[in-house]
Amino acid sequence: MNNKIVAIARVFFLFGIYAGLRSFWFTLSYTWNPEFAAVNFPGGETHSNYHAFREALIALAVNLLLIRAAIKASSISNEAWNITLFMAIFYYAGWWLAWPIWGYHAPVIMADITHLIGTVGGLAGLALIRPKHNTNGA
Repeated sequence: MNNKIVAIARVFFLFGIYAGLRSFWFTLSYTWNPEFAAVNFPGGETHSNYHAFREALIALAVNLLLIRAAIKASSISNEAWNITLFMAIFYYAGWWLAWPIWGYHAPVIMADITHLIGTVGGLAGLALIRPKHNTNGA
């Protein structure tokens, strides 16, 4: 793989991972924020805090996969790339699909900008380091 393409991919990853880890931290902070609690949910007032914690750990896992992909870059295996892409697609879908379906979106425009940077950075980085498939049957 061309070193210039790897360098560009790593820049995209840098933006994507920075945005993803920023989102991770803000999401994690909802875990202990009493204002995020579902006070009208009988018997489960802190259930939304619990979900924030779960989502934060999933975000951390995906961002660790992206960090690994950025480090491996030109030597990433097809299997590792496919797993990272699969996880990233669902991670980013969680940021975006609720908006057109239910009208749910991030609470502030800066969060939407962070999510856009994360999505573009992560997926562009993955697209640039996509392993070439061996077509000669070996």
